[in-house]
This record gives sequence, structure tokens and C-alpha cells, in this order.
Amino acid sequence: MTRRQALTTLAAGASAAVVAGAASARTDDAPQTATHGVDMLPALIPMPASYRSLEGHFELSSVRCILVGANANPIRPHLEQLARVLQELTGRRPPLRTVSAKRPTGAISIATDDQLEQLGREGYELEVTPSGVALRAHTQTGLFYGVQTLRQLLPMPGDGLSLGALKIRDLPRYPWRGLLLDCCRHFMSTKFVKRCIDLLAHHKFNRLHWHLTEDQGWRIEVKRYPKLTQVGSKRSQNEPGAVGFYTQREIRDILGYAADRQVMVVPEIEMPGHCTAALAAYPTLSCEGKALTVSTEWGIHKDVYCAGNEQVFEFLQNVLDEVIELFPSSHIHLGGDEVPKDRWQACPKCQARIAKEKLKDEKDLQSYFMRRMAQHVASRGRQSICWDEIVEEGRAPPGMVVQAWRGEKATRLALRAGHQTIVSPYSHVYFDYALDVSDLGDVYGFDPRPAGVHEKVAGQVIGSEACLWSEGAPESLVEEKVFPRLFGLAEVLWTAPARRDFEAFYRRCRKHSARLIKTKGLRVGPALFKGYDVGPEFLNARP
Repeated sequence: MTRRQALTTLAAGASAAVVAGAASARTDDAPQTATHGVDMLPALIPMPASYRSLEGHFELSSVRCILVGANANPIRPHLEQLARVLQELTGRRPPLRTVSAKRPTGAISIATDDQLEQLGREGYELEVTPSGVALRAHTQTGLFYGVQTLRQLLPMPGDGLSLGALKIRDLPRYPWRGLLLDCCRHFMSTKFVKRCIDLLAHHKFNRLHWHLTEDQGWRIEVKRYPKLTQVGSKRSQNEPGAVGFYTQREIRDILGYAADRQVMVVPEIEMPGHCTAALAAYPTLSCEGKALTVSTEWGIHKDVYCAGNEQVFEFLQNVLDEVIELFPSSHIHLGGDEVPKDRWQACPKCQARIAKEKLKDEKDLQSYFMRRMAQHVASRGRQSICWDEIVEEGRAPPGMVVQAWRGEKATRLALRAGHQTIVSPYSHVYFDYALDVSDLGDVYGFDPRPAGVHEKVAGQVIGSEACLWSEGAPESLVEEKVFPRLFGLAEVLWTAPARRDFEAFYRRCRKHSARLIKTKGLRVGPALFKGYDVGPEFLNARP
């Protein structure tokens, strides 16, 4: 089933899916007790693991300084940004000073604490009292996320100058929390990619899955093969996003920007299919060797890399070597989805490879192809990710991470095979799809762990990614397709199910969305949830 076929199937049963999604979001994930204080919670996205209101308020006009611990210096730029926000609110910019033995009244103190090791790398504690604010974490990453929570707690201009006293103790449910951004079907500017990273980081996402090669465009500079961008980055359509690529210098700049915001950028180099742009640049890498053009049509294409041609493996290994040198990410995504076998069936070289390697058929040939490339990635000290087609024949190499997109059956198959799994079903987290397929309630009711799976096996689920395939989403439309659904996924991946309630989340989501529309010019989609009005504050505030 292709992604487009999946969309058709989903649309046919959209009404039932919407009702089921809303019901699961409102009942299955309801808070266990009233002591959680969900209704009193400020408009935080995602909801903290633990939140407690205290007596009193802290007056922001009394902020004397921001105290910075020695180990917090790497996040100092974000503390400078916090100081600028406070200046906008109060008219006075608090200075940054080094933490001293005695914390003065009116200070915002930010420092690491070895005693908080149990909160892990991403956890933090935040306490607001009438005398000041204290943010502590075991690592700089935890401090960064605590700063994001503090920024969300700050009032909007005109809404007062006080913070309610509280204590938050927070850590995530899943370690892998991401967004796939397809910059191939429509090229997107470096400025926009950085904006996406900012929005991800502010909501405690830590992965940007950057889809960089496709039938419709090759978007990453590879110095050894200049035609990949000279030819492969340009298609003949006269529309925004049809032409463009990222130089290695631009990529390094983006990677540094992301690292500063605790986001790991994972590149995807598609193989053995979805590669028409590369074949247009180097036709000898295909089975037929004929001249091709960068595709102007969406969908699946029959021309793929020739699995019987040794030059293909040399080419891809050289490409991956440059990618690995450029990207510091622990993982490299190799694609592996939607590979038609027509060319391989008719190709003498591919048939000879099947015979030589004693493979069963063309499906087994694809497994051979992906195992070989994964072994090369492993030899360079990285871990590979592939879409769930890799486990169909039970031949995926040990240690490979599987990204399951074709529903619960694919997820269960990957888990049974022993793979760490990123769960990204098209039914819930493909945000290029319309709201009648997956709305905010469906996203919020999604659980990456399949029901009934043994706890040990369920532990192989490392998280999820929203996917934004850009056939119908040029840069100008990305935000309103992604938001506010990404807010729902942020809470699914960070907050335990027993802490979640859709009605309370929806109220926070409205307030939070309105805030970002006003402060960031965020383009929120035209509807939050079927049956719920957006409200005039959204429509009137649109940039």
C-alpha cells in the first residue's frame, strides 16, 4: 500500500476514525485523580510529569538578576533571550551573573545539580516562590527544557507581571520525539528550517528527521558527485520549491543551530527507490541506463538503483561517507520504502546478483541491498534507520532501528523481530493529510505502544515522529498543516497517559496557540478539532 493509497483508505472511514479518536482521547487517557491539578495548569505544552501549585506569587518586576551556574554556561544564549523577554514585560533587563553561595531575593537561579541524576538527561525541577525562581537539572539539556517551560509560564504583555508559585518536576516518557520534514518535493529555505527547529525545541522535541533526497529533488551537496545538485536539484516545474539545495556550509550552520537547541538532525538518504533525481544526474546507476529527468510527478517511480551493479554500492557508500562526516547524528536514515521491483525483474545484473547471493527473489534482493548499506553505516560508527518494509522478509540486520509507518501490524512485526522502533503511523501522525483523516483528537488519542504488548517488548518503542511529506505542502503551508496537531504529539511523547485529558489539553492548546500566533506569527491550521470552533482570537490574529 502506498502513502496515497493509504490516504484513500483512511478517507473512506474518516468519520468513524474521528469519533473513535475523540472517544479514546477523552476517556482512556483521563487523569486518574483530581489531585493532578489539570484544570488549574497554566497553558503549558507539553504537560509536565508533575505539577503542584503553591501559595503566593513571584512579582516579575522584582527580578534582580539571572544567576547562571558554571555548568549552565552552554545555554547562556537562551538565558540572554529569557532576559530580553523579561525586559519586554517589565521594561528592565535583568543582568546575568554567576551563581553565588547565597541566592539573593528576586533572583532567577539556573544551575545543574548532581543530586538530580534520577531525572535523566532531559529532566528538570522548576520551583517558583514569592522570593524567586530556581531551575535545577542534572544536565544542560534538562536546564534548556526547564527554560522552555519557564518561558511558557511567563505572562503575555498586558496580562500582569506575576508568576503563580509552583513546583514542577519533569522528565519525558519517550527519548525519541521528532518531526520529519520533507524538503525534497518542495525545497525550504534555511531560515524556515531554523524556524522549525526553534518551534520543535520550544515544545521539547529533540529530533528533526531531514528528508533530503527524492525522485523530485536531491537537496544535499555531495562534493564527490557535483551533478547530484547541478542536475538533481532542479525540476522543470515553475513553482516555489522546485529548485534548490543546501550547501555543506549551510548544513553545518543548521546543525550547529539545532545542537544549540538540543535537537539532533537525522539525515535521510533514500535508497534503493525514490531516487529519480540521482539517476537523472548519473543514469548508469539505474538498471536500464537511459537518460532520465528529475520527476515532476508525485507517487512511486519504477526506476530505482540497480542492485546488481557494484558501482551503485560504491556510489552510495561514498555519498554516505560525506553525509556521516557532515552530520554528527548517532543515526542515519536509509529509507528503504516503496520500492517497485519491475526493473530488477527485467535486469540481467540484478538477476545475476540474486543467483550469486542465493537470494529467494527481488524482495530478498532489497533486504540484501539494505543490509549491505546498513553494515557500511555501522562500520562508520553510526546506527541506521529504515522504514518498516525492511522487516517484511525477516532479514533486517540486528541493531537497525525500524520506523513503522504502515500501522499497528507493521509496528508489532518490528517489535517481534527485536528492533527498536519509531512508531509513525499514517493514520495518526502524517500531518500532510487533511483533518478529516487525522485531527487533533486523533493525534492526542494515539499511543505509540500497541495494546497488549508485553512491557519488555513495548520498551523497544523509543518514540514517534510526525511526518510532513511536502507533495501538497510548500513552505508557505507547512505550519498550518503541522500546528496545532504537533502540540498533541508533544504531549503524547512527553507525558504519561494517566496524566492526559483531552478537554483540559484543548483549553491549554487554544491559549498556547493564541500566544504563539501573537508572539511568533505562527500559522495555526483553520480547525483544531472537528466540532470545536477555532474562535475569533485565532482568525483575527493571523499574520
